[in-house]
Amino acid sequence: MSPGQTDGDKPGSKAPQSGRQRTAPPKGKQPTAPPKGNKRPPPKATSQNARTGSSGSGGAKGRAGKTINAPPPSRFSPSTMAFAAVGVVVVIILGFVIYQVTKGGTTTSTSIGPTETPIDGSVLTAVTTSPFSVANAVGVPPSVFPPKVAKNQPTLMIDGKPGVVYIGALFCPYCAAERWAIVIGLSPFGRWSGLNETTSSPYDADPSTATFAFDHATFTSGYITFAPREAESNDTTALGTRQKYQPLTAQESDLWSKYESYFGEAGEGFPFLDIGNQVFVLTPSYDPQVLAGLTQAQIAQKLTNPNDPVTQAIMGTVNYIRAGVCHITGQQPSNVCSQSGVTAATKALGLS
Repeated sequence: MSPGQTDGDKPGSKAPQSGRQRTAPPKGKQPTAPPKGNKRPPPKATSQNARTGSSGSGGAKGRAGKTINAPPPSRFSPSTMAFAAVGVVVVIILGFVIYQVTKGGTTTSTSIGPTETPIDGSVLTAVTTSPFSVANAVGVPPSVFPPKVAKNQPTLMIDGKPGVVYIGALFCPYCAAERWAIVIGLSPFGRWSGLNETTSSPYDADPSTATFAFDHATFTSGYITFAPREAESNDTTALGTRQKYQPLTAQESDLWSKYESYFGEAGEGFPFLDIGNQVFVLTPSYDPQVLAGLTQAQIAQKLTNPNDPVTQAIMGTVNYIRAGVCHITGQQPSNVCSQSGVTAATKALGLS
């Protein structure tokens, strides 16, 4: 049975809807829920069709009624003709060279947007073996927007285990930030494989945010089933050149629509994280700006310092994700769910 399909459900696929991006929580204070239906506007792209101005005239014109008394042109001597011929040849050759250089530059210059590369070994170690002590020291900082909790909902089951569904997009900077917390948060519950490094769109808000991609990743766990979907690809040559990418199952599409509506959101948006139909990430957990200009390796190096703003944002989100997972696994494994960072998040969410 494929990920995202419940026991007894028929497999099916559904083209992903075009999701909107979320609004980042305000900086420097306890975040509040973003206005419903609001989308953070991307930075204005420089117009490629801006006018540079032109003379608008075809050249100087003679004035009517006036005789122009210009002297007749001088005749060329044979030596002058020879020099002129040489000059013409030189001009033709230079023109041909310039044309070829220009032509070669325009035809060979192509852009395919951000690419994916296998995750660096040191980065993989940093995000999959992050010590509990760092997350415990961070706790639930005010810079992190807490997820939402649904009451009296049946626990989502996928392949016989509590399910966690992620729906995002490769271009999305808010998804880029959230993936750091998802990778670290889930690591104590299982094992990652197939993670790649990439960035969000270089043309959108918070451009080129360093992140991971889930389109080739799998997560193996004895506690949960994780079903990730990258519903849209990255931008390739300009803002908005993304495409529909990984299709959703019918179940995933229904969950996305149902719980966005349940919490009063105006349409499906990225990122969407459903932890067992109990805990939901429907807004950016933190502002991706905190990751601006950093590579995956640089971010990973910061994760040992609980006072660093990067660590505060990522590990604070990690505690909330782990609290949600522990809630649907019956507080298992106990060595994870008993950590003070997790219990603090559990209390903050009203799950205890």
